Amino acid sequence: MAAIKIYRGDTWQRAWIIKDGAGNPVDLTGAAARLHVRDADGVKVMEASTADGRLTLQSAAGRIDLVMPASATAVAPASYRFDIEVTYPSGVRITYEQATLLVMEDMSRD
Repeated sequence: MAAIKIYRGDTWQRAWIIKDGAGNPVDLTGAAARLHVRDADGVKVMEASTADGRLTLQSAAGRIDLVMPASATAVAPASYRFDIEVTYPSGVRITYEQATLLVMEDMSRD
């Protein structure tokens, strides 16, 4: 998978549609999701979750929406790693994506 690219200090918005093996949306009712972004040393530099409201679930549609505020993406331009995982009410935890986040330098900044 290609790296996800964002500019430092911009709002990062993204959506995931979680589907089962038959291609149907997975019911996310009662689930919780979290996303961590870490640097090369494993230090967490950004995070989002259903608890903090940066991740929201459209349960019947199997959709997870991310809105990471600009203040959270104001990190050093670099290559980072992230994953998104869902914990279901049964206690089952599944990581649905792990990828590279490339934070690029912005020219319009204070």
